[in-house]
Amino acid sequence: MSSEWAPLEEMLGPDLCELFMYMGRRAEIYLYKHIYTRRYLNLDTHGQCFRYTGNGYEPEERAKAVAHVFG
Repeated sequence: MSSEWAPLEEMLGPDLCELFMYMGRRAEIYLYKHIYTRRYLNLDTHGQCFRYTGNGYEPEERAKAVAHVFG
């Protein structure tokens, strides 16, 4: 497991990671894009989810972030 995939693998498991592209990092937030929905799941190394807004990256509840990216 490479370090850039670690937050996503810990959250979703390795099988679901195949549905994502690693898009890079913004500071300590890792950016993953779902290959079908084209929506982002943004995580830090502690598993905290973030949503990009006009004010930058803001914390988001895990269930809401997962529902958004798979929706």
